[in-house]
Amino acid sequence: MRRLSLLSLFAAVALLAACNGRDTSPGADRNETPGDAQPSTAASAPPSASPSASASPATVFPPAVQSLLDQAKAAGRNRYLYAIDQGATVVPTSDGRSFAIVWQPDTAGDGVPFIATIHGHAGWAFNEFFLWHQYARERGYGIVALQWWFGQGERFQDYYSPREVNRELSIILGGAGAEPGKVLFHGFSRGSANSYAVVAYDRAAGQRYYGLAIANAGKPGLDFPGNVDIESGAMGSQPLSGSKWVTFCGGKDEHPERDGCPGMREAATWIERYGGVVLKAIEDPEADHGGFHHNAVHINAALDVFAGQLKGQ
Repeated sequence: MRRLSLLSLFAAVALLAACNGRDTSPGADRNETPGDAQPSTAASAPPSASPSASASPATVFPPAVQSLLDQAKAAGRNRYLYAIDQGATVVPTSDGRSFAIVWQPDTAGDGVPFIATIHGHAGWAFNEFFLWHQYARERGYGIVALQWWFGQGERFQDYYSPREVNRELSIILGGAGAEPGKVLFHGFSRGSANSYAVVAYDRAAGQRYYGLAIANAGKPGLDFPGNVDIESGAMGSQPLSGSKWVTFCGGKDEHPERDGCPGMREAATWIERYGGVVLKAIEDPEADHGGFHHNAVHINAALDVFAGQLKGQ
């Protein structure tokens, strides 16, 4: 049943991608302050000699998707092979520009909870899958890791906008059978800085998939278009109303005012100003920028909050 639903999802999204596949031209140059590259764990998964067919290595993708997937493989082959070996499926996005990694546990039935995650600056979805997979498997959750960076550039246009992130995640989550309130949304660094708007768009669309969001080391980037919409009132006075949050910061983050504890305390205030509630603020004085995924205590603390939200439904 799980394999059938994933294959059906793949077929539906691939059809949309084939119809909408296109190359995009970048716009004005807008640079991001460097320093929030995707963290790595102490050890990568060993490569496999015979990847599982469920990840569809031979599938023909739209050209832009295949090129980006090849780049992702080259950037972290062990992480790619790990996802393949775990039975993950690579799904093209509906516009034919990128892809997502979709995985569900073998025991999954209808209404399985999901972790939907976006990486940091110049990052890769296979890293996010690797970092979350063990914990998702232990708790019986699925994973959707979206490749929201297009593989080059620093500008807003080199990433999906928060509205587009929400669109693609909604298509995939809906196709995978996710239910409102049963998705944990996570954004790291630049992903965190955009996570606030992703959640706001989800709520504005009436889907309300995200029962909890983790803002991991990145306060709202107030020049990012989605956050501009929030601040300007374009999404109403309380666009985060009803949303629940966990924040994380490391005391040794090299950009404390943006990504570290001063920045994330500011983020918590910002969330509450627009109607959200911060259920847990995790502060690790010894952690660096990628400290959340370097410590199982932090990951499980956030997942325990999500489990509590699920029980309360």
